[in-house]
Amino acid sequence: MRNKIGNRSFIFLAILFMNFTTFAGENVRYANVYWRNYVYLRDLAGYYGMQYSYKGDQTVLFSDYSRLIFTIDKKHCYINDIKVDLLYPSIKYKSYRCISSIDFLKTVDPIMRHWALNKHALKTIMIDPGHGGKDTGALGAKIREKDFTLELSQKLSYLLSRAGYKVYLTRNSDRFIELKDRPVLARQIGADIFISLHANKAAAKAVSGVECFCMTPVGAASTHSRRPGSKTYSGNNNCVNNVALTYWIQRALVAGTKAVDRGLKHARFMVLKEASCPAVLIETGFLSNPAEEKRLGTEWYQWQLAKGIADGILCYHYQLKRRK
Repeated sequence: MRNKIGNRSFIFLAILFMNFTTFAGENVRYANVYWRNYVYLRDLAGYYGMQYSYKGDQTVLFSDYSRLIFTIDKKHCYINDIKVDLLYPSIKYKSYRCISSIDFLKTVDPIMRHWALNKHALKTIMIDPGHGGKDTGALGAKIREKDFTLELSQKLSYLLSRAGYKVYLTRNSDRFIELKDRPVLARQIGADIFISLHANKAAAKAVSGVECFCMTPVGAASTHSRRPGSKTYSGNNNCVNNVALTYWIQRALVAGTKAVDRGLKHARFMVLKEASCPAVLIETGFLSNPAEEKRLGTEWYQWQLAKGIADGILCYHYQLKRRK
C-alpha cells in the first residue's frame, strides 16, 4: 500500500478547493490513498461549521441544523437521517477518518451547501411514467407497473400545475416509448428537470421502501456495480444538481409516506444518462411486497407519493433561489 501526501497534488487540489479553504476559516486537507484522493472528515466539520466526534467505526458531524454520520468501510452515510449512498466507502487513513474527494464534491457538498448548485430556472417539468404499451414493467399480484406509473404521474402533474409549473408527460396513455426517446422529449420541450416514475420488484417479498436514483459521476461505480464508468454522458453535466434534486425528493417522500428509506443511489439508467437537465428516477415501492402493493394501489397512498415528490421538487427549487 502506498500512502502519501504529495506537494504537487496539494497545489492542484488547493486550486480545486479554493472556495473550501476560506469557509469557516478552515483548510480542507486530503490524502492520496491507493491513487485516490480522500478529504479529512475533521476538516469537513470545520468547513461546514459543525462539531466532530467519533466512536468505534462511526464518525459524526453535527450542528443545531444538520447531522452527518459516516462509517468506516461502508459505502453509505446518513445526512439528516436520510441514507445517501457514497461512490466509495469511507476509510481510516492513519489517525484520520476520510471520504473520497469526489464524494465530497459530487455527493455531500451539493446537499449541504445550496450555493454549490448550478443556478437555473425551474418552470418546466417533464414527468416520465415508466414503461407503457408492450412494456408492462414489474407485475404485482394485481398491479402492473405501467398502469401505476401513469396514474401517479397524472396526480403529480396536477399538484405541480397547481403550484405554478408547466408540466408535460412523456406519455398520457398506455403506449410504448423507447427509453432513449424519453430524455429527447424532455429536451424538445425545454424541461428544467426530468422526473421518471417507477415501481420496484425483488425476489424477497419482505423487501419494501422508496429509493431515488441520480446519474453516476464519471469515473465512479454505480451503487449496484463495482465497475467505474469512464464515458461521459449528457447526464453528467448536471451532477451536483442531480444529487440535490434526488436527495430532496427522497427526504420528502420518506417524511410524507413513512416508507422504508432505501436511500439516494447512483445509476447509469438510460433516462438518466441522456438527460440534458437535472434528472431523477424514483422507485416508489415494491409490487413484490404484498402489503406495499396494497398501499400502492390505493388512491390515498398515490396522493401521498405525489405530494412527497412535489414537496421534494419545491424544496429543491427553494435551494436554487436561496442567496448565499
